[in-house]
Amino acid sequence: MSFDYNAAASRIAGEFHKIGASEAAPKAAEPKEGFGDMLKGMISDTEGMQKEADQAVHQLMTGEKQNVHEVMLSMAKADVSFRMMLEVRNKLVEAYQEVMRMQV
Repeated sequence: MSFDYNAAASRIAGEFHKIGASEAAPKAAEPKEGFGDMLKGMISDTEGMQKEADQAVHQLMTGEKQNVHEVMLSMAKADVSFRMMLEVRNKLVEAYQEVMRMQV
């Protein structure tokens, strides 16, 4: 008994097609957030964390806040958020440069 690779491949492709068709229909009805909206949200979140960290440092220096751990935590959150945004920007620039190098 031999195994029919072509029949198996077509059956698997048919199953993937069914799965793709069943998942695509409900998602098409939902409103999607665009890539630009996602970037704007990420930038505004990062800006908010930076302002929160600046405010926490200011409160610590003026004596309004005594908990150094909270200040350090807000600064660390702002730093990680900024680094993430910077890496996303770097990847976008790399992708843009790669597209510009493509031969058409």
